[in-house]
Amino acid sequence: MRFQRILAAAGTFVALASVSACGSSLPSADSPQGAGELLRTTLGCEHVEIAPPQDVAKVEAMGMKGINGGGQCANAAGGDGDVDFLTIEDMAAFQTAVKADEDEQDDLMIGDDFAVDPGSDDQRRKLLSAGLLFLNCTPGFHAPEGKTVEDGEVEGCATTDYSKDLD
Repeated sequence: MRFQRILAAAGTFVALASVSACGSSLPSADSPQGAGELLRTTLGCEHVEIAPPQDVAKVEAMGMKGINGGGQCANAAGGDGDVDFLTIEDMAAFQTAVKADEDEQDDLMIGDDFAVDPGSDDQRRKLLSAGLLFLNCTPGFHAPEGKTVEDGEVEGCATTDYSKDLD
């Protein structure tokens, strides 16, 4: 299974979080299969691979808290390779772990109960159109006028439709 990539990218996933307490109505997946189906539909994945419990446990052991599943959207359209995702059961614990990692705290997308690491601007745009938002925990973050920003569950984190790296 190609889910081993998520283990190598655990630091990236520490930069992901879901915000169920914000005012936006983010898409909900309810399960790894639900998240995979949303990504398959939105990004045109060839297939979705759900991570076995032992791989999820390895990601948790690497510092990710609050997760209950994950997987990959294999060969998604408009990007380089697979798109990894995690499903979240404890948002506060997950977002606390995210805030502790200062790397890659933008361009990572969230739904109500899952997080996605897209591989291209085209994928980011498709995910924005599907209702996902970026999570940003960068100190002093401010989006330009006209962009949406809402408080996250953890002080200092926000959800937004803005990314400075999205061209």
